Amino acid sequence: MLDCVFKGYPHDKYRCPHYPYFCEGDILTEVLYMKDIKGCYLREFDAMVVRSDEDNSSVELSKTAFYPLGGGQPSDKGFIEWENERSAVREVIKRKGILHFLDGPIPPAGKKVHCSIDWNLRYGHMKMHTAQHLLSAVIWNRYGASTVGNQIHKDRSHIDFHPASFSMEDLKSVEKEVNDLIGEAHSVKVEEYPRELVEKKVEKGKVDLSRLPASISTLRVILIGDNGKIDICPCAGTHVANISELGRMNIVKRKSKGSGKIRIEYELL
Repeated sequence: MLDCVFKGYPHDKYRCPHYPYFCEGDILTEVLYMKDIKGCYLREFDAMVVRSDEDNSSVELSKTAFYPLGGGQPSDKGFIEWENERSAVREVIKRKGILHFLDGPIPPAGKKVHCSIDWNLRYGHMKMHTAQHLLSAVIWNRYGASTVGNQIHKDRSHIDFHPASFSMEDLKSVEKEVNDLIGEAHSVKVEEYPRELVEKKVEKGKVDLSRLPASISTLRVILIGDNGKIDICPCAGTHVANISELGRMNIVKRKSKGSGKIRIEYELL
């Protein structure tokens, strides 16, 4: 049975114009990690259940700090509590809204809830995602290879590059450059830029902006270093505030994927 308290919000299919909210149906959800880097560090928050669906064990919230699966980054996990009840958040996805799938009782629409994020998992994803941007920037600057795919995990992640021809020996030098940059402790910021400005700032071929729907006119951008001198890249993921938090990168493996594509696996120590 589906229970909903809010209807009729203005929206477009891909993103609500009222940044940093998200809507893809009739629910308007404030996304707490989107607006600035501080939001990525939220571990707990209070919200109201605006839609409750017992049939698929999910709820939508008035606001959320849970990251939904997407962009190569897994969803957050955690807990939702209300009154004397507590349910685990096992997965969060975007499907005509931001759905929080629960193991346990399902709170009804209109119920105020307290939410907590599995911080160890979340922070691991944050570090890995920022590390991906940093490694992709170094590879692009050295070899002109675009990032064409990535998958983030808390302990080990990978990036696919194309066109790519670098060797494992080349990657040892790349690893050193990445770790030297980490040692310089560059800041990471979240900004919002008009799409046309991002298209001018991001070098052609580095990121395929054509994959984004034309209806999206404003992009959330991650900048590493002052004014993005290390990297500028559109991204909706969660990131650390300073690359010094990454510790040290270790490039673990290089694998040819054929047709000029190379996969790099890395970990943070």
